[in-house]
Amino acid sequence: MSSAGKLRSEIPSAALLHAKIETALPFRSGVQYQNRRNRHSRQFVSPQRSHVWCESALEADALLVLEFEGDARQVASQPMKFVFADGTEHVPDFFALLRSGDQVVYDVKPLGRMTDEAREQFRKTAEMCASIGWKHQVLNEPAPALLQNLQFLRPARHGHYHPSATAFGRIREAFVDGVTFGDGSIMADLQHPYRAAAHVRHLLWHRYLDADLSVPISPTSVLRTTRKEEPCNCGA
Repeated sequence: MSSAGKLRSEIPSAALLHAKIETALPFRSGVQYQNRRNRHSRQFVSPQRSHVWCESALEADALLVLEFEGDARQVASQPMKFVFADGTEHVPDFFALLRSGDQVVYDVKPLGRMTDEAREQFRKTAEMCASIGWKHQVLNEPAPALLQNLQFLRPARHGHYHPSATAFGRIREAFVDGVTFGDGSIMADLQHPYRAAAHVRHLLWHRYLDADLSVPISPTSVLRTTRKEEPCNCGA
C-alpha cells in the first residue's frame, strides 16, 4: 500500500529498493473485538517522530527493542503482501529502512508458534527478500529482563529529558568509574537526585551510560560511562 493509500502490484526485483516501502500505509488493518487475544496499539517511534500500528503486544515489544538498538530510521507496519509461486500469501509485520541504508523485512512470531508451517513461510519470505535485495529477520519474544528494562527507560528517551550541558558532564563524571544508579544520581545532583535519575535513564537509553540489561535495573545497579561522544539523536 503506497503512502497515498493506493494499491500497487510489482514483480520482485531490485527496482523495489527505490520504492520507499518504509513510507507505505498498512496493507490491511486487523479487527479488534471483545476478548481478542491480540491487543492492537499505536507505538510512537522516536527516530521517525510518528506512531506505528501494531497488531499485538509482541509487535509493540519488538518495535521497542528495534528502537533501542538504534538501527531503524523509519518503520512501516504491514505495508505489503507477498504472493509466492505456489499460490500462498504472506503479509510481513514490519518493513524498516536502517541508518546503514539496508532495508529489512521483519516477521514477529512467538517462539511457541514457530511451527514447521511458519518456518516454511519465513523461508519463502527470506528467499523473495534476497531476490530483491532486502534482508529478512524473524523476531521472537525479547528476554523478560531486557523488556522490563526498556519499558523502564522508554519514558525518558525523549529530548525533554536530555540534561543541560553542565548536568550532562556531571552525570558522565559521576559514573566514570562505575557506581550504583542511586549513588550516581545523588553525586550528579545532590539537591535534586530524582531529576538526575530521569536524566540517567535518558542517557542509558541513548548509550552514554552502560548497564547490565540482562537483569532488572534497580537503585543498586552499577552503571558506567561509555566512550560515546557523538551528539544525542533524541531531538533535544
